Amino acid sequence: MRALPLPFVVLVAVGHAPAQADLSATVEAFARPLADAGCAGSVVVGVIDGDTRLVRGFGRVGDGVPDGRTRYEIGSVTKVFTCLLLADAVARGVVALDDPVQGLLPDGATMPQFEDQPMRLWHLATHSSGLPRLPDMKGSDAKDPYAHFDDARLFGVLPKARVRRAPGEKYVYSNLGVGLLGRALAHKQGAASYEALLRERVLAPLGLQATGCELAADAPPRTVDGDDDQSWRLASLAGAGGLRSTVDDLLAFLQAQWAPPEPLRAAVDLALTKRHDGEAGVGMGLGWHIAKDGFTRWHTGGTGGYRSMVLVAREQRRAVVVLANTTSDVVDGIGEGVFRRLFGLPAEPPQVEAAAAVPAEQLARLCGRYRMPDGVIVQVASDARGLTAQLTGQPALRVYPRSATELFYRAVAASLVFELAGDAAVPAVVTLHQSGRRIRCERQADAGK
Repeated sequence: MRALPLPFVVLVAVGHAPAQADLSATVEAFARPLADAGCAGSVVVGVIDGDTRLVRGFGRVGDGVPDGRTRYEIGSVTKVFTCLLLADAVARGVVALDDPVQGLLPDGATMPQFEDQPMRLWHLATHSSGLPRLPDMKGSDAKDPYAHFDDARLFGVLPKARVRRAPGEKYVYSNLGVGLLGRALAHKQGAASYEALLRERVLAPLGLQATGCELAADAPPRTVDGDDDQSWRLASLAGAGGLRSTVDDLLAFLQAQWAPPEPLRAAVDLALTKRHDGEAGVGMGLGWHIAKDGFTRWHTGGTGGYRSMVLVAREQRRAVVVLANTTSDVVDGIGEGVFRRLFGLPAEPPQVEAAAAVPAEQLARLCGRYRMPDGVIVQVASDARGLTAQLTGQPALRVYPRSATELFYRAVAASLVFELAGDAAVPAVVTLHQSGRRIRCERQADAGK
């Protein structure tokens, strides 16, 4: 689940919203490169601009083109739903934002503390609790890393979480914090699960039948597989990123930010209100990031094979949703670019690098284990879809050939450059290029194991 907000800025522009035909062309220009380059099997973009609504799908899902009913994992976009649950509980007087989290936990569960300062509910909803980004992930399966976080695991590792600063002091993104918030709210209200509470208090009032942690039997049957079929289950941390949804449902959710049904009116207002400072001038509502323009609310999401982005400007009645089965952050650029165009602002379609055509036998020789100076291993492996690269303790990520001796990532801005020693059949060294750093990794003798 994506952790860091974009340095997103929309400045109030003097100009007019694009006409329907221009809007469709804009969406085409921004989204099609992602599908055409093979970065995503499918991409769906939804836009609301006042009374205008547009949904376009690109790529393939089964035998057809994806549409507004196609379901994707939405990752951390789940967090704005979880924090609306908190706002709803506050609006109904069930809890207060200043309530200590400890009071909402099951008997025997213990919160960690910083110098005896309790974490409060609003701290979890604004990523200012001091909790780490992730709980102790020991024993996780890289393909489904949160699946084993049931209550026993969650409340077992929670007291041991290292709290580095006072609650409310600083924004530090925490999947653990918002996942815990969802679980605590469900326990406080006697719900069978986070999803059951969400369905009762948010999904049903908004008519969002295709949104949930599982695929509802009466929902449209069309689904997509993520890259490498990495479908994530988040168990007791579902509130951090466990939802699946569709562009149609998410557009309805975003439209409710300016036209909420009466039962959720006060909760929506509360969730959108700024509560804390985020990073680089970005503010925080309850779950929502607030752009530097002061009126745009947004969130991104990502799981093992999906990427999502939602943006909404309440007063202007504009919203954008992008869902795709890829880990590429190009999805964020699509959402931001289309949204900027709604305000008459300049934005360029993404430049998406296509993989080079390299014979499979040349790529196969790159596979092996390469050791960094600090002992971390880079494992390059092949499967039916191509190559992956996995660092010790991290998920395997898809990599693509730029040439016979260079691979690039789409999930992160990084590449691997391989060096052949003389007439050797396999590389002796791979250099990882990332964030201006170059790390040489020596091939291990047991590379073929």
